[in-house]
Amino acid sequence: MSEHGAESFRKHAGLAAGVAVTALSLAAFLPKDAEARQSAFIGVALAVVTGVVALVLKRRVMRKDLKAALKVVGVVFGMRAVGVVVGLLWAVRAGLSAVAFVAGFFGTYFVLQWIEVSYVMAASRDVAGGDE
Repeated sequence: MSEHGAESFRKHAGLAAGVAVTALSLAAFLPKDAEARQSAFIGVALAVVTGVVALVLKRRVMRKDLKAALKVVGVVFGMRAVGVVVGLLWAVRAGLSAVAFVAGFFGTYFVLQWIEVSYVMAASRDVAGGDE
């Protein structure tokens, strides 16, 4: 990976870390009742964990080719879908707020997804030699 590629990854990982801290802080303090806070926090944490895995996997496959990157997109989508279903079932069974879980997960997921797409675009330009 080129120096520019490593710098791009660090930049996007830093953005993702900032989103994670902000989202976890909002989940911890924004909901009024404890159950909603816990549920939102779990949703955000699940989105953050899957986002970290997604960004690392995308970094690895960007060294190979675009076809491998598309496979990772499918794998990560499946991982997140399973995570949402398991997390939502757990929240409901534990008597927590399903709405807070969904809001926490998807509010964080959409921002992290944008960062991941931005990273893949930047990395693909670097692999193609588009910034020289």
